[in-house]
Parts: sequence; structure tokens; C-alpha cells
Amino acid sequence: MSSARDVGVGVIGCGGIGRWHGTSLRQLPGIRLVALADPDRAAREAAGTFGVPVLESAEVLLARSDIDLVSICAPPHAHAALIEAAAAAGKHVLVEKPIATTLADADRALAACRAHQVQLGVVHQQRAQSSTRALHQLAEDGAFGRLLLATAHHTWFKTPAQLARDGWRGDAAAGGGLLLDQAVHAIDLLVWFLGEPEWAGGATATLAHGPGAEDTAIAMIGFAGGALAVLAAGTATNRSRDDIALELSGTRGGFRLEIRDYDAAEITRLDLASSDDERARSLSTPEIEALVEAAGGHWRRGPSALAWRLAGRLAGPGRGVHAFRSIRGYLRRQADRVAQREWGEPQGHAEVLARMAAAVRGEGPPLVTGEEARRSLRIIEAVRRSHTLGGQRVDLALAEAG
Repeated sequence: MSSARDVGVGVIGCGGIGRWHGTSLRQLPGIRLVALADPDRAAREAAGTFGVPVLESAEVLLARSDIDLVSICAPPHAHAALIEAAAAAGKHVLVEKPIATTLADADRALAACRAHQVQLGVVHQQRAQSSTRALHQLAEDGAFGRLLLATAHHTWFKTPAQLARDGWRGDAAAGGGLLLDQAVHAIDLLVWFLGEPEWAGGATATLAHGPGAEDTAIAMIGFAGGALAVLAAGTATNRSRDDIALELSGTRGGFRLEIRDYDAAEITRLDLASSDDERARSLSTPEIEALVEAAGGHWRRGPSALAWRLAGRLAGPGRGVHAFRSIRGYLRRQADRVAQREWGEPQGHAEVLARMAAAVRGEGPPLVTGEEARRSLRIIEAVRRSHTLGGQRVDLALAEAG
């Protein structure tokens, strides 16, 4: 398409995440929300505040000629079929994680996008944080030396009542369960830093929720470069906030990254050495902040408007320190989003959408392509299979070969 006009976007699915996509679009230049669609009347009514048509079916939305990009925010079991339908209609596609519920479905979706020559991106928004980008750039530059070991902890708290509001969340076959619905965020970070997974083993359990899907899991993962990773995850883990913590170590240093309450990504430790034989040094907070700013984190200086600067002060120091639904947590997030708009440095979903719009204009690939997202799904399928085999290690290539 011509880079002279805005990318028209249609959102399929008007639940909370679909409405968040619509809200995020408003932060971005060169991209506009054209329409939304959902078969559920209550969901359509909730999305009526956007001032665009809210349609009853994906088919009607896909028939519109003013839509270039479709953002799929429907439940995971519908992802693959909607990707195929969008591709057949000539629309580029951004789909919420996971790309699909099975590798077979993912492969059909990928094949459809290749056949119709459309772009396919997948939402893994934790790659779109300035702190995670800074660390990934260091890894790409070899600053940590040879990568050896990573540990990922994923502790979120969802009650049975919360899961029941979206029935699919408690059904592994429909895309629910800890691994597909939530821990996929931590798994994506592991494959982003460590590359192609070769084997996985682990165990899952349903300890606090209903019998339809796992709520607790551990996994060991081996990567093509030789690095090893451990994942420990839970969705019934009752802590004061929902966190993802990633630690990575190499021959020349490592880091600890905390993603607090979904989107506050903070580097809490960063160690670097100039050689494999020298003990690494911990970088100071100003040194870390300079690296984050260079990776698109100037917004962290705060907004320019006095009212928002005061809001940031009322929120107090530290991001993600206060609970997601508290007043102080709300003020911190809103002040940060104002600063991100001022600096032109979108984070999270907004950056994912911006990169996807750029891909539609031919300016580069999506932030996470369908092929990249498939790697996380390979690990999830292998961990679930390993559990049925009593924790036996599963070779991913052999498992796919049958």
C-alpha cells in the first residue's frame, strides 16, 4: 500500500483486549481504527465508545475495502480460522498471543498468509518495552559473552471466578491454561534471547483451579546454542502483584529483569565484564537508565505538563510498585503514557501496533512474526507432552516429525 495514507485497522473481538487495541491505536500517527466486530451483543455495546462501526460478524468486517490490517482479539481457539479468513480477504494480520492452540493450526495459518502474500504478526508486547530492548541489544552485541543459563518465573493470580467469566480460559483445548494463556509471555522472552529451542521437559499440575487446564508448571528447555533455561510458572499464585522475572547469565555478565503488573519492565540488576576471565561489575542505576534511554526510554524522564508531573510524584518512585488497580498505580501508568506520546516512544501494545502498521507499509517486518511466535508454541506442546510421559525430555524436531 502507499505510505501516503493511514493504515486502516479492523479489530475482531470487542472484549477487554480488543478494546485495549482500539485505545492503543489512538496514540499512534499513520494508523486509524475503521471498525470492530464481535458476535456478542454485550461486547459490541462496550465497544460503542470508539465512534466507529461495531459489526456483528468478522465476515462483514473483512469485506470492507477500507481495512488494510486486521487485529484478531478473539479467544485463541478462533485464531487460526480467523487468520486464514483474513488472509483470503487480502488483509494483513496481527493476532493476539498465542498464534494458535496447536502447531497444526499455526502451520495452516502461516501457509494461508504465505499463499495470499500478507504479513502476519503476533502480539508479544513484552518485547516492546525499552528495558527489554536495551537488554536484548546487549545480548545481540555479545556483551554477556556466550549465553549459558536463564531462569524465568511467572507468578500471576487468577481466581476461579475470573477464569469463569471467559469460559475458554479454563479449557486447555480452547486455548486456556497457564502455559498458552499466560506463561507464553515468559516463554517468548526466553526464545527471543536464547534462540531456537531443541528440547523441553517438564510437569504441569492443576492445584487450585478446575480440571480443564493446568494452573502450575515447571519446565526445562535446551536451545540450539547450548544454553539451558528453567521456567517456573503459576496462575493461582497469590502475591501482591502479578510478575514475570527473567534472569540470564553468560560468560561475561547477566541481568535480572522484572515485569511488574503486566507492563512495568524494570532492570533490577545488570552485570558486565570486559572478558570471560574478569569478574563482572554491577552497573549503577544511572548507567542502566542511560542504556534504557538509548533503547527508546527517554519517556522515563516524565511528561512535560505540570499536572502530569505532579501525578507522577503522587504515584511515588518506581514503576509497577503499586497494584495495577490502585489509584497510585493508575496515576503512574497514565503519566507514563502521556510521556510516551510526547516523546514518540510507544511501549507495549502501542509499539506492537505501530510496528505492524510499518510492516503493512513495507517498512520492515512485524515486531514478532508468525514464524517466531511458533517457537513458543513448540515449547508449550513439548512441555505438555513431557508431562504425559512422566517428565521425559521431548526432542522438538522428532515430536513434530511424528
